[in-house]
Amino acid sequence: MTLPALRHRLRQIPWLVSGLTGRFGQPAICPACGGRNHDSLAWKGFFQMLECRQCGLCHRFPNESATALQTFYDDGYAEPGLTTELPDDAKLAHLLASRFVDSGKDFRWLIERLQALGLKAGDRVLDYGANWGYCTWQLRQAGFDAVGYELSRPRAAYAAKLGVTVETNLDRLGDGFKMVVSCHVIEHVPDPRASLEQQLARVVPGGLVVAFTPNGSAAFRSAESTRWYRSWGQVHPVLLTDRFCRVVAADRPCLVTSEGGSERLARWNPGQQEVDRCDQDFLTLVLRRPD
Repeated sequence: MTLPALRHRLRQIPWLVSGLTGRFGQPAICPACGGRNHDSLAWKGFFQMLECRQCGLCHRFPNESATALQTFYDDGYAEPGLTTELPDDAKLAHLLASRFVDSGKDFRWLIERLQALGLKAGDRVLDYGANWGYCTWQLRQAGFDAVGYELSRPRAAYAAKLGVTVETNLDRLGDGFKMVVSCHVIEHVPDPRASLEQQLARVVPGGLVVAFTPNGSAAFRSAESTRWYRSWGQVHPVLLTDRFCRVVAADRPCLVTSEGGSERLARWNPGQQEVDRCDQDFLTLVLRRPD
């Protein structure tokens, strides 16, 4: 085990133990639908991953309040690499000059997928969970009218160095977006259903909400149980499933797939509900706001 990995494990010990005290006085309630009936899927320390029988969301118990999560993502969230590390000026200059190629934050793959879903130059797009602006910057370089929203105040403030707008108050960004896109974000929020509905309210009629997120679906748990187990914990308090996505979509057009490539997205009929067998690592959810 490398030294950074060991340090990461050691930092998790107090959190794992805190699950014991957190269980007292906190009922096991689904954060998305309020359901109290669930199946226990796995344990980490004194924490459980539960699957709501009502809506299908996988959620960690006990969980934290929205305020506690805000504090964690501002001050305690640390991952190796550029996810949480803010580069110094020299490193940032190199990243911008190279357009983030080979940096681990090269979002050409995302841009190709959004274009497959119909996003065109000049379209207004919201980068939901923009971190310190690296994806927002690349979306703007690709010709889209992109702005960002980020929960972490320090990372949102850093985005000014890239010359992009990243707000911590969603109301300041207004609405009228052609797309709202999130990448590895929905698994961090306390209530993913409310978050997705909030995003849908920001798009124009016919607009899309597109989320790329770890896969909690039963087919993936069965096919890759170890990888599924590693995908939840302190940083990821919830995991979306194909069943949960159906519930959120209700009667709206949607695509739920773990194939997720540009070709699959281009084949989607935006007037239909299409749900694939979701047995691979990551889930792609596309929700369309009715005209």
